[in-house]
Amino acid sequence: NVAIDVPQINGLVGEMAAGVQRNPDALLWLTRLKRTDQYAYDHAVNVSVHAMVFARFVGLSGKQVHQLGLAGLLQDIGKVQIDYGLLGKPGPLDEHEFEHVKAHVTNTVRLLQAHQDFDAEVLAIIGAHHERFDGTGYPRGLEGMSIPLPAEMAGIIDAYCAMTRDRVYREAVSSQRAMETLNQLRNTQFRDTLVDQFLQCIGLYPIGTLVELNSGEVGVVIQQNQVRRLQPRVLVLLAPDKSVERFPRTLDLLMQPETTAGEPYRIVQALPPNAFGIDPNDFFLA
Repeated sequence: NVAIDVPQINGLVGEMAAGVQRNPDALLWLTRLKRTDQYAYDHAVNVSVHAMVFARFVGLSGKQVHQLGLAGLLQDIGKVQIDYGLLGKPGPLDEHEFEHVKAHVTNTVRLLQAHQDFDAEVLAIIGAHHERFDGTGYPRGLEGMSIPLPAEMAGIIDAYCAMTRDRVYREAVSSQRAMETLNQLRNTQFRDTLVDQFLQCIGLYPIGTLVELNSGEVGVVIQQNQVRRLQPRVLVLLAPDKSVERFPRTLDLLMQPETTAGEPYRIVQALPPNAFGIDPNDFFLA
């Protein structure tokens, strides 16, 4: 069985519901974004959930958890004012096109500022989530400690979620590869301590990650081990020859079950989403 943290889920849903209650018009922009760009909508929900989990992990207050989650949900609604031909372009953007796309940040802030009672802290996060620790971000080129901490966190989450989803111009990478990329960007684009904390929070093999085992079998992570993150519970979906298992079974790697060769099972590598035609969403796990 898949372990479900009901209190945490209730908390996350409650925080998102509170956002809807306080900002119904803003959330309607999100539904418009879904009609304009399905990827951007999916990305917004993904970022919001990761943001609240990360905020709780680092010990932010309940109010800050809500603010970061709401910022993640709404940070890209300004894209409704960007030509979809640019957002969906299969190749690299030229400098002029990139300037247009970058305008989504100021577009978003302007749309939300139209609501006089909109949370200024949420606006600050949204306005700075594309700023970078070394000053190479946009729109203002902020650097170092001049970037609000929640905005730095939002930037890391935004980058991670973007890397692990298919885009029109590139395929998704595995969570492991995304973490390696974030590590390479530490102390340049992202503050090193925040990268460390995000890795500790999410783990190398988050729930829903496709993995290949040393037996050659392929499975999906269905539960993390909070003490030994490299030994999660895995639902085996493909046999060593990559044929579909008719009766998938669960392996708890912490208990060190053995392969047919008599070796303890271990994860060899994380696989990109949709590897071998498997979509973890089909199993209601991702």
